[in-house]
This record gives sequence, C-alpha cells and structure tokens, in this order.
Amino acid sequence: MKKRILVSQIVTLALLIAARPESWPLFWAGLAVMALGQAVRLAASAAIVKSKTLTVTGPYAAVRNPLYLGTMLMTSGLMIMLSSPSRPPLTVGIWAFAALSFGWIYYVTIKAEEVFLYSVYGEAFLEYKAAVPAILPTPGGLAGFFDTNSYSRDVFRKNKEWRGMSAAFALAIFVAARINYGF
Repeated sequence: MKKRILVSQIVTLALLIAARPESWPLFWAGLAVMALGQAVRLAASAAIVKSKTLTVTGPYAAVRNPLYLGTMLMTSGLMIMLSSPSRPPLTVGIWAFAALSFGWIYYVTIKAEEVFLYSVYGEAFLEYKAAVPAILPTPGGLAGFFDTNSYSRDVFRKNKEWRGMSAAFALAIFVAARINYGF
C-alpha cells in the first residue's frame, strides 16, 4: 500500500480524537507495551538492508515482518493507553476500529511486499516464506533477535528509525496530557 503511512496517521488521529483516556495504570501498561514494540522496531531497523538483499537474520530469522510486529505492539500499547474503564462501549469501539483499520493496512502491505520480494528473490523468498512466520514469531525463532552479528550501526542510522521513536514519544506525551488535564 503506497499510502500506508498517511492512512495510518489518519487512523491514529481519529483514534486520538474519539478516545477518552483516563487511567494512569493503563497509561503505564500501554507505555511498556509501546516500548517493547519500539525495541522490536529498533532491532529490525538495525538488521534490514532494504532493496539490496533478502534479510533473513536477526529478527528476520524469527519473523518475516518484525517492523510490522513492532508497529502492532506499539499500536496495542497506544490502545491500552487510550482505553477508558468508565466507558466500555467507547473502548471496544476504538479497539475494533484500530484492529480492522491496521489489520487491513498491513494485510494489503504485506501481500504487496511478498509479490515484490518473490519477483526479486524468487525461490529463495519462497523458501524463507515457508520457514518463517509472517508476523508472530514462534518461540524457537526468537533466538534470531539475540544474534548480535546480524545488527549494524550503519544500517540502523540509514533506516532512520528515530522518526518512529519521536512519533511514539509525542503520542505518549499527548495521551499523558489528556489524562492529566482531562481533555
């Protein structure tokens, strides 16, 4: 999906407008889940060499789409932060909207990327696809995350993951302000 980031930003804005966050315990729990998601994204960003090779080491040995796994965790963390214990129907509604929206965005994106990767890497991609799950790693595959030989500081800098970290930090500050000031 060519407009994945724009559509994701619009969906996130809609969620921020609709939600009525109110719980500090949920904020802190959500922040922890967001931090885990960001850690997954940081690891993936330090391992993937985009458009040059089929990356199959590091987090890519555990899951074919660790960047999207990290995004899924970060979104889940945001949704935990935005949950309103005193408004269950609102909370269910925003969770459903987020799950449907982001599920669709990343389903379409992953399918398009798989077509591209097959066109470039052929049988090697099909073997990788058969061996490694798309989004949720198996316990045995988690060892790939700890293979330090798979990471590169230069690759990390080139992939500019600081932008995602900045956005996550800004979202957390905004939600905290909403809880603190009740708006």
